[in-house]
Amino acid sequence: MGVLAFPLFLPLLWRLIVVNASFPTTLEGPFKPVTVPFDNQSYHGNAIDLPDTDPQIQRTVQGFEPEQVSVSLSSDYDSVWISWITGDSQIGDDITPLDPESVYSVVQYGIEGSQMSNEEVGYSLVYNQLYPFEGLQNYTSGIIHHVRLTGLCNL
Repeated sequence: MGVLAFPLFLPLLWRLIVVNASFPTTLEGPFKPVTVPFDNQSYHGNAIDLPDTDPQIQRTVQGFEPEQVSVSLSSDYDSVWISWITGDSQIGDDITPLDPESVYSVVQYGIEGSQMSNEEVGYSLVYNQLYPFEGLQNYTSGIIHHVRLTGLCNL
């Protein structure tokens, strides 16, 4: 009796929570935003930056060779995003971001065993984290490339 009563009790409890609770949904329209003030004292100076010599941030390629290559599903069944990074990231007080307009984001592709006859051009960007107070080091990424391949098919 006790073993059967527990599974039967869960749907009843769930129904009570969902039906009687007042969780807002998007069907009820926009809500008044809640703003919480930033507590600068709690966060200021408590972060620890990795040193430039840490193996976790050492590059394994030279110059503008691609690294951190990623293939991700896209919103359509016949397309994927190819992403990668080129160039050096920088950490420190005096950093100069790389110019994403100085390079092209191009992927050449084709069917395995044949010529790479397709080419897609994408876009690139640089991520910067600049701190407005002393104690934390600034960061700028290498150039982040994104190219979407479309019209892919199963062979």
